Amino acid sequence: MNWTYERAGINLGKHEEMHVTAYEIIRDIASRLGVALMEGGFTRSIQLGNHEITLHTDGVGTKSMIAWTTGRLEVLGWDCVIGNVNDIACDGFIPIAFTDYIAISNNDTEAVHRVLIGIRNAILMVKAALLGGETAIMPDLVNGIDVSCTVLGIKGIRNVEKVRVGDTVIGIESSGLHMNGYTLARKVLLSRYGLDDEVCSDKLANWLLKPTTYYGDLLTKLYGDGLIKSAVHVTGGSFTKIRRVIGGLGVDLEVPEPPCIFETIKETGNIEWSEMYRVFNMGVGLMVITEEERISDVTRVIEDLGLRYWILGKVVDRAGINISMNDGVKLRI
Repeated sequence: MNWTYERAGINLGKHEEMHVTAYEIIRDIASRLGVALMEGGFTRSIQLGNHEITLHTDGVGTKSMIAWTTGRLEVLGWDCVIGNVNDIACDGFIPIAFTDYIAISNNDTEAVHRVLIGIRNAILMVKAALLGGETAIMPDLVNGIDVSCTVLGIKGIRNVEKVRVGDTVIGIESSGLHMNGYTLARKVLLSRYGLDDEVCSDKLANWLLKPTTYYGDLLTKLYGDGLIKSAVHVTGGSFTKIRRVIGGLGVDLEVPEPPCIFETIKETGNIEWSEMYRVFNMGVGLMVITEEERISDVTRVIEDLGLRYWILGKVVDRAGINISMNDGVKLRI
């Protein structure tokens, strides 16, 4: 059986159609109201007085099903905050305040408390405020728990620079799956393993509930020092996300060996490598693009923050995302 994201229930083409529809409505509203929108790779913004601000929303997705089953719910609050901050930081924004939305199937006050503890811990890390939120108990609609957050951000740099041919792409490590690909990962892995089974020298639940890595401070430093041109949070859509910042250009990338958990997902589900690099971050949670002469300065900052990195490749003048793996496999996604 060959698993794909579509077989698991997620059609990325239809998902993109939804985004296109939303974007058309966003532009229509802005046009009717005479509001000037500024487009980023991961968020859009408006001018408010002397400040450029953004509002950005993201949720934890079906990672919440694993957290609900195990009772380890703090990670949902953490991921909800950190995932949003990582997104807006790629466009040079700093988080100012948050609201949250928690939908739950029953009256489990302890479950909500644990999610909020995770939100508190993450928000204190990013030094923002929590202004409120909504808790909805919906036994007829929700099966378990769903968590999302909205962040208000303010522009912390002047501009994200335009990427050019010859620029270098640097990858920074992820902690694991982060918040994406869980619909496929769950169906593949849980068809063979239990959450308490040992996989890749640890319990499967531990792999699937690793908190998302925080890149906000790293990006603020790199942008603030003028060391990078743009950044890509490798989330839904995986390596295809880089199209958001390279436009009609392409990239030639040599990727590191994927962490064991991704190898296990691939082998268990008999998934094509090209599909893996369209769905999962494959151990690379963030990509930054810089000029060649700035590489050593960029990597020094990454190392100072205790993160691992790889020089992945170059921006090229032909469209396409070309991936070379260590074993000689070549992909185009």
